[in-house]
Amino acid sequence: MFWQRNRREKFVDAGHLAVISVGDPADFGGIVRVDVSISQDAVPNASLKAVASSCPESAADLGKAGPGQIISVGVHFHLLSNGEQTLRFTLEESDGSVSVADAKLNVANVGGLAAMTTDLLKSHGTPVFFTGPCDSQMYPYSAHTAWFDRPDASQHIDRLLEQGQINEEEAHHLREFVNSGFLMVEGLIDDALVDGVCGEIDDAIANGYQGYQFGSSQRIEHLHMHYPAIRKLWLDKRHRRYADLIFGADARPCQTLTYVFGSQQDAHQDTIHLTPFPAGYMCGTWIALQDVSPDSGELVVYPGSHRERRVRLAETDCPKVANGDWAQFGRSVCAEWADMLTHYEPFIYRPKKGTVLIWHENLLHAGSVRKDHTLERRSIVIHSFADGAIAYYDSTGLHGSAVRREALHEG
Repeated sequence: MFWQRNRREKFVDAGHLAVISVGDPADFGGIVRVDVSISQDAVPNASLKAVASSCPESAADLGKAGPGQIISVGVHFHLLSNGEQTLRFTLEESDGSVSVADAKLNVANVGGLAAMTTDLLKSHGTPVFFTGPCDSQMYPYSAHTAWFDRPDASQHIDRLLEQGQINEEEAHHLREFVNSGFLMVEGLIDDALVDGVCGEIDDAIANGYQGYQFGSSQRIEHLHMHYPAIRKLWLDKRHRRYADLIFGADARPCQTLTYVFGSQQDAHQDTIHLTPFPAGYMCGTWIALQDVSPDSGELVVYPGSHRERRVRLAETDCPKVANGDWAQFGRSVCAEWADMLTHYEPFIYRPKKGTVLIWHENLLHAGSVRKDHTLERRSIVIHSFADGAIAYYDSTGLHGSAVRREALHEG
């Protein structure tokens, strides 16, 4: 039983409580949101509670709820058993009435990383249910270090090579990643695919996709959702192979960012924007769609900076970013990054068409100033989370999406 009836209760099935949306675990990394609505005629200051059918110990008091409220409840589905699960939400009102609403989740936690993540969450006492933003304080980051951040990373690569899991070229690139925080593979993507992608970008520009203004440093988001060649590139197994090797698990891309001209973005770590748990299980992939020229606003990376501490919002004086106001973020977090930069020499990246660069989630990187505004610098950036990791955005408190596993076979 999900609840115990009190003799004074007036049990109402649904009644003043309704589930209005349920996320699909197949579309997210470790967290889904369930939105529940409280009716206008509910009694003020009712108690909202939740429990999962497969996990009685998950029972949680989610706090007070008022008439007309919509409450977004986060669910850590690593802590639920595989298969269809029932989540029961209960609204207990001061007049003794109880309203109940159920949500169904289809859970499929698979692979060694998912099992490890589950164990870490359980040991830490991370809750199944939570309200409010996703935040790093829910996770035991000190409990696990990814192989490439450990002192014996070189021996790990040696073992993969000895076991025939990688070849000499892949071993070389993995050592690059460990030592510098990024790897570069020249000519990885063929001209035919790159040319098809550029043709689709031209079409997006001509049609004013997302209001793009030609000549600006504006990025174009999620073109892979509308154009087949860009989707093919997004899922291409050649660059995902390296991300898979880094993660020791399948890389699940979460978005595309397309640049026609240089971004001119200030130096930053990606960790705080695209945040995995455990640490290390997100990376960025930068694909050159043309030969990059000097003065075009080239990508700049800072070799070795991936070893700097990961900046997380809870450890600063900055609240979660809301309503597009990044002012305090700039004063707090960006100031920390600027201080880190003083310890590293920049590497200005001028690749040839089809070259792929993959960087560590914590590597400081930037877009340099566009000295010649006539020069394009076409590129696509893909960020990927490891299958089995939790994915969220620490800067905003949102939960993170990732491509469905079955789509990985399209690449």
